[in-house]
Parts: sequence; structure tokens; C-alpha cells
Amino acid sequence: MSNFDSHTLEVLEYPKIISILEGLCLTSYGLVKIGAIAPMNHKEAIETRLDETSQMKDIIRFGQAFPLSRVEDVTSLLNKSKAEGIFLEPVEFLRIEELIEISISLHNYAKSERSKFPLITGYLTAIYSAPEIKKAIDKTIDRDGTIKDSASPELQKIRSNIITLKSKIVSRLEHALTERHKSQGWQDDTVTIRDGRYVIPVIAGQFRSDSGIIHDRSQSGATFYVEPNEIVEANNNLGLLFQDERLEIDRILRRITSMIRDRSDQLLQNCDIIGSLDALHAAALFSIRVGGEKPSIDTENHLRLLKASHPLLLYYAENKDNIIANDISLDNGRLALIITGPNTGGKTVLLKAVGLLVLMAQSGLHIPADAKSEIGLFNNVMADIGDEQSIELSLSTFSSHLRQIIYAIQQAGPKTLILLDEIGAGTDPKEGAALAEAILFKLINLKAKAIVTTHYSQLKTLPMLYPEIENASFEFDKTSLNPTFRLLTGIPGASYAIEIAQRLGMPSSITDNALQLLGKGERSLIGLIESLEKELAILREDKSALEEKLKNAAQLEDYYHRQIDGLKQEIETAKKSHLTELEEILNEARSEVERLVKSIRESKASQESVKLTHRFLKEKRGQLESLKSKHIPQTVRTDKLAAGNMVMVESLRKEGELVRLIGDSKAKVRI
Repeated sequence: MSNFDSHTLEVLEYPKIISILEGLCLTSYGLVKIGAIAPMNHKEAIETRLDETSQMKDIIRFGQAFPLSRVEDVTSLLNKSKAEGIFLEPVEFLRIEELIEISISLHNYAKSERSKFPLITGYLTAIYSAPEIKKAIDKTIDRDGTIKDSASPELQKIRSNIITLKSKIVSRLEHALTERHKSQGWQDDTVTIRDGRYVIPVIAGQFRSDSGIIHDRSQSGATFYVEPNEIVEANNNLGLLFQDERLEIDRILRRITSMIRDRSDQLLQNCDIIGSLDALHAAALFSIRVGGEKPSIDTENHLRLLKASHPLLLYYAENKDNIIANDISLDNGRLALIITGPNTGGKTVLLKAVGLLVLMAQSGLHIPADAKSEIGLFNNVMADIGDEQSIELSLSTFSSHLRQIIYAIQQAGPKTLILLDEIGAGTDPKEGAALAEAILFKLINLKAKAIVTTHYSQLKTLPMLYPEIENASFEFDKTSLNPTFRLLTGIPGASYAIEIAQRLGMPSSITDNALQLLGKGERSLIGLIESLEKELAILREDKSALEEKLKNAAQLEDYYHRQIDGLKQEIETAKKSHLTELEEILNEARSEVERLVKSIRESKASQESVKLTHRFLKEKRGQLESLKSKHIPQTVRTDKLAAGNMVMVESLRKEGELVRLIGDSKAKVRI
């Protein structure tokens, strides 16, 4: 696991990606796994994680419903079960049973289809299903947490005795209540329970100390709740039965707790595996939502992003078609990219997108880019983006930027990606541009990869001095004065500040004066940029048209190849059929000739036999001529043909238009 700069992670909004993934999780185990996700620099580990996500995506899109559901965290209960001499409560067993139910479903998931997702299968086969524990819990505990009578034969017997004895006690007490004399206004005539013993109400003035035991009195003191002497023994026996019931329930719960204790390590491993599957499920859902793909991971420190977009923009966008994808490449020959162009054109968003996509890819997450994209392994990504003013440290925006840039330079090396927004801004333009140039020179000497944004015209000329640096800009529609958010590599961009000010209502006297004040060299550079942009737009249109024609030509080529292959097959089949037919005719003729020769000999060449022989030979000659006319090209007099005639090409079995004759034996035919 690499130690990526925490400030950069925050600036590039990497924690927001993690937060989204956490929201897509179904279990607390998955949340733990998502919380542990971080950029890695081990190629095999990254690729394994990417492949696992790809297989989970296929399961979600094409497979059976994956059996994950919300479940409470029971790791503390499983650890509790390990302690000797204690037992879990019924409701705690029910929570563990939910884990076991998910485990069984995952263990049995799509066994006939598992060859399609071998990495996910590795997780599924490692899960312990524990059906014996589920069976014991189902037999013992009801869904409301009560212990079933069927938990054991002994418990069923005890509870049966309790019911019988209760019935007898209540019956005797109710009989006693009906026989006693009631005072005027007396209404409380119900058998109740006090201190776990059955009692009846007695008026205080009518109670005799030798008739029973007082267990309670009413708030007014007018009524005693008395246990008559004749049911004391029955109440005692009932209490003993309740104790037996409690002891039997404890024994049953200890037995099931012991079963869980024996499998606690395997069940804890299930929690870990379910967390891994839940995290992969969340990553796959996110990939589907943003159109993510698995990029190629290379140990070389290069970057090649194709049709890449910012993942957070895609995730929250209502219409994803409005988000423009761009290409960006950095390699050993192109170490730095200087991006210029007007404000709100997309420079900062692209800078954040590149850094975030690198962090995601090295975390084993799919990225919204073409599957042919390649990402090298960076030991660190350093970013200085946005307003870094520090009130606590009494630092200006410029000072805060410098502190971050100095730290980035200290960390810079061949496996470092550095992203600097508005490099050198916040101070005198000339000094800022000079400082920015010196910083870029230092970074390319350190072989670091760098992408910077700027408005400084001086930096736009650096690619002429340093071949490792390349210009790029965001396209700007000068007619509408709106950005298109398309990145143009190899060409610097203008800021269009004066034009935008004019469109927003700035008086023309001011904008005209600004144009006059703009240096001649600056105006020439802007004019050159505009000219290059126009030519590039034309080239893009031509390229698009050529690509469309090439696509159509490829489709036609494919169509004709298939037609020719079909014709060849058809001709081959026809040849085989004709050879078979010819062989049958020859065999038949041979047999018939032998029969006729024999007949002629036996009849000593009678006139009738000779006639029959001649007739047969003539008939077979006709069949052979007919077969020959079908399959052997016939000579046609060319003086009867002219351009424009429709002719049949027998070898292709196709009709076409005669274009021209070539000598006496060839012709060009359009089919």
C-alpha cells in the first residue's frame, strides 16, 4: 500500500468516491472493506481487484440476482460466544441466523455458472454455510424470540406439566371464590398472581391468620391478596416446574451457543468474505452507473487516458451525454502538458479528473474511460488546485500555493504525477511566469509527470524549447463565446478575456482600447492560435468524414468477402453434386453396356440388339451433353456482344452488365 498525500486526496475529492461506495453497501462488513480502500502500487493486487469488479459487473448485468441483503453486524456476538460458561440470548441467536442465511445463499449461488466468474467463485466456495446451526435455531427459537416447546422433549414435558398444574390451581381458587359470602358492593373476584404465586382477594376484615399467607394488599388497604393454605404445596410445585423449565432452557441455549462457539472462527471469516463481496458489489454498481471500464495497469510510469470523464460529474449527471470525454497522454517522451484557454473552459475539472482517475485505478476501481486506457504505477500524486489561502497560518493564496508546490517538488521523481492549477498565479505576472517556467524545468529534469494550467502566454512557447513539454487547450467557440470542453492537444489556447468582456456588456470604447494596449506580439500569438484552431476544426471535420468513409468501406469489404466465401462454397457444393451425378451416369452406362454386349453375344448380334445398343448410347450421350452445357463454359461469338448487354457469368451464377470486351476470350463485367 503506497502512502499517497492526504492533502491531494482531499483536493481531488477522492473521499467523495469512497463515500459514494459506502452508500452503495448493504452491510456493515462492506463498509469496513470500503473504508480500507486506498491507492496501491502493487500491479498484481490492482489487477486482481479490477478483474473481481469486472466479474461482479457481469453477475449484476447478466447473472442471477446476487444474494446480498442488509444484515446486522454480529462479530461482537460471535466473539462473545467464545467465552466459556456463558450462553447467548434467543434474540442474539436470531441475529446470527441472519448471517447464516446469507452465508448459505452465497455458498449455493449459481454453482452451474461459476466458471464465468472464477475470482468471485473463490469467495463463494470459502464461505461456511453452517446449515446445522440454522436448523438448531429454527427448531428452538420462534421469530419473536421465544423458546419453542419443541426445543427438547424434556422442555415439552415440563411445560405440559406446568399447564396442567396451573389449570388445577386456578380451578380450586375459583371454586373457593364462588363459595364464600360476598359483602355488598364487593366486585374484586379474580384469581391473580403475586410474587409468582396464585392468590385470591380477601376483604381485610374477613381475613383469618390461619386461613393462608398474605402476599400483597390493595392501595386502600381494604383488600388482602391471600394464598390459601390448601394451594401452598401446589404453588410450590409450580415454582419448582418453572425452575426446571428455566434450567432446561439454559441447557438448550448453552448447547446452541456451544455449536456457534465451535464454528465462530468460520462464521467470523464469513463476515469478512461477505464484506469483501459487498464492497465489490458496490464498486460494480458504481462502475455501471458511470460507464466504468477496467484500464490496463503498467509498471512503466506513463499515462494514456482515452475518452476519459470526471467520475463525480457522471455519477450525479441527469444527462450523461452532455459530459464531454477527452484524451490525455504522458509518457517518457512527453513529460509535461501545459493546458491553456479561457476561464470556465474545463481546465480545472480536467486536472481533477486525471488525478482522481489515477487514484481510482490504483485503488482497483473501474474508471469512466475507454478500456484501452493505460495507467502506470505512480508512487504518489501531488496536486495544488483551488484557493489554498490559510487563515490559521496567516498565509496568502500565493504563499499557500508555493508551500504545496515546494512539497511536491521535494517528492517529485519518475513515478510521481504532479497537477498544478494556475501555476505561478497570485503575484506579478512576469515574475509568476518566470517562476512557473523554472518549476516546470525542474520537474522535467526530475523525470516527473506534470500537468499544469495557466493563462501566461510565455509558457505557451515552452514546447519550442523543451521537447518534453506539450501544449494543450480547451476549444472555444468564438462565435458564441462558449466553451466546448473539448481538449485539443498540440495547440495552445487563448484566454478571450476581451471578447468575453465585450459580450457581457463591457463598453466597446474600453474593449477597443484594451485591444490597442495589448502588445503586438501578444496579438500575433492570439491570431496564430485562432488560425490554428480554425485549421484544426477543418482537419477534424475531414478526419471525421474520412473515418466514416473508411468505416463504410470496411463494411463493404466485409460484405463482399462474405459474398465471395458464400459463392465459393456454393460452387464447391455444385461441383461435388455434378461429379456425383456424372459418376452415377457413368456407372449406369457401364453396367448397361456390359449387359448389352452380353445380350449381343448371346443373340449373335441380332439387328434388334444392335438397335437397342445404339439407342442407349445416344441417350447417354445426350445426358452428358446436357450436363456439360450446365457446368462447362460455352464459347460465345464476341461479335454479337456489345457494351451494356446483360450477360450471365456462369462461374459466379450472377448476372451483370458488360462493360467492355478484352480480346476474343475475356470481358469486363459489372456485377
